[in-house]
Amino acid sequence: MKIPRAIVAVTITAVLLGAAAAYAQSDYYPTPAQADKLSTQLGTAIEHSRNSAGSNTMSGAVSHLGHVLNCIEGTRGKNFNAAWGHVCQGQGDGIVADIKGAKNAGSVMLVLESANGLAAAGVKAKDLAAVRFAARGVAGLLQVVADATK
Repeated sequence: MKIPRAIVAVTITAVLLGAAAAYAQSDYYPTPAQADKLSTQLGTAIEHSRNSAGSNTMSGAVSHLGHVLNCIEGTRGKNFNAAWGHVCQGQGDGIVADIKGAKNAGSVMLVLESANGLAAAGVKAKDLAAVRFAARGVAGLLQVVADATK
């Protein structure tokens, strides 16, 4: 049985339009509010990573890197420590939570998890240079996440 070309063309067009509509309604693209929360938190975390990397004191370096860890994980994170202060409070629920649905979220999760792990290790380091180097690494990793999710 031979199917007329017009029916094939209409069917293919309908399938493509349906797929495009489903894709547009998917969670792949965040709402503007979600994107703003993620972008704001990433900016704050990158700034505090840089503050940590530039700190001349152990307490300052650890404190700023702790801010970053709190921004990444949010208040529900296993490494969240209110004693460091929560500079991302009111900006979102934590980068890990708010990245869901962002452009390239799945592709950059390994990078975000690496930043989180490096920040967690950095706040426990016993050497100022180690904390500062960890902070530089965290800033770089978070910049990759920020660039990829724009």
